[in-house]
Amino acid sequence: MTKEEEAINSLEKLINIRKNKAGQIKYDNCICSTTDLETVLNMLKENSAEIHQKNTELAEKNAEIEKYKKLLVDNLAKELNNSIKAKEKANTDLKFLDLGWKTELEKKDKMIDLMLDDLNVNGYPKEELYNSYKNRVDSIFEREVEDERN
Repeated sequence: MTKEEEAINSLEKLINIRKNKAGQIKYDNCICSTTDLETVLNMLKENSAEIHQKNTELAEKNAEIEKYKKLLVDNLAKELNNSIKAKEKANTDLKFLDLGWKTELEKKDKMIDLMLDDLNVNGYPKEELYNSYKNRVDSIFEREVEDERN
């Protein structure tokens, strides 16, 4: 039996002793030396030191985990913010593009009206030619739009 095991056995005997009615401990054939007590005390101190060391290591690992969590959250927030900014820019670009196309369509309609007015002055009926010119001009502008998109 090791020295530690002998000390534990001696102390277990002390634990199993009875108290008398006055609350005093009665030592019935129990011998426990100060060496046994010092051995167990040293074991407890070592265990306490090991527990303290492991708690310190766990605290350091937890701090590191929290640091990585914060970095992850910061990166996700940054990516989300960048995505929101990109969406806002895309919406703004689409609004300007839409405005540009509306302006181009208004110019086209004015051109058609001017052509038809010019033809009407020369004696051609406006209503008959309107659809023909409108279709031609529409197709020209549609080709231009597709060319610009490609």
